[in-house]
Amino acid sequence: MNKLIIYCLSVFIFIVIGCNEKSTKDENYKNINLTILIDLSDRISNKKNPGQVEKDLYIITSVINSFKSYLSKKGVVQSEDRIKVIFYPLNNNDFYQEVAEKLNIDFSEYDFMTRKKIYMQLNDLYLTKLKIVYDDASKQTKYPGSDLFNFFKHRVIDDCIINDERFINILVILTDGYIYDENVKVQQGNRFSYLGQVAQHVIRFRRKNNWEMEFDKGDYGLIKLKNDLSDLYTIVAEINPAKGHPEDFDILKKYWSKWLIEQNMPEGNFKILKTDLNYLNRNIISKFFDEIIQRNKALN
Repeated sequence: MNKLIIYCLSVFIFIVIGCNEKSTKDENYKNINLTILIDLSDRISNKKNPGQVEKDLYIITSVINSFKSYLSKKGVVQSEDRIKVIFYPLNNNDFYQEVAEKLNIDFSEYDFMTRKKIYMQLNDLYLTKLKIVYDDASKQTKYPGSDLFNFFKHRVIDDCIINDERFINILVILTDGYIYDENVKVQQGNRFSYLGQVAQHVIRFRRKNNWEMEFDKGDYGLIKLKNDLSDLYTIVAEINPAKGHPEDFDILKKYWSKWLIEQNMPEGNFKILKTDLNYLNRNIISKFFDEIIQRNKALN
């Protein structure tokens, strides 16, 4: 009986605190719908890119911290926010699918006390599960590539956008920027479904002073898609130019930027980040989240 009384008092106190918290918070805060897409191609191979796994995990930690900072400002007990992970390319490994399910969190499905508990444990949950996935994936000897073109063609709207003005849709992609799958190589004029390190439409622009003029005049780019991504904010992080070709960053950024804009994503809605010192990208990510939040508060 005593235990029941204590439990009821705890719930009552928590609800009172939550209600008080709500009264002191800005009620115009929207919910975040956050998707983290991880490119598990050979870019995370220990042999090819030692240290990339740690960089990815640092970026993911930075994203989660920005997400939690927002929840803290809004009030965790009010949270109906969502966060999930997508592994690409699709992997039929049962463990990967199990991890993706456990990391797919909709705060609205839980009571107030459970929301607070999930909030407190979010970093540990994500890092513990993702470290195991990365450890396995980084030791593979064969990688099929990462067909992000078809992710955007077939999945991005369904997976990443909630058509509800109460939500802010954010997609964070961890990739080296090269889009390639040996089974998906389509060309339509100077438009392509892939960006490979040895692809001629990448090589041709290396070390040319006027390459952007040639790019624009020839209407180079990725194949246009009929998506409306006007309600999606995107961070494309860890762009990693091929060794010996640092200029590839600008080339990849040009392709990605044009592609996103052609899918109706406003230029201010995305950031394309080169792999760099961890704390530098952390600061950019934090600032971008803050900008997104301020822009959406201003709309209310």
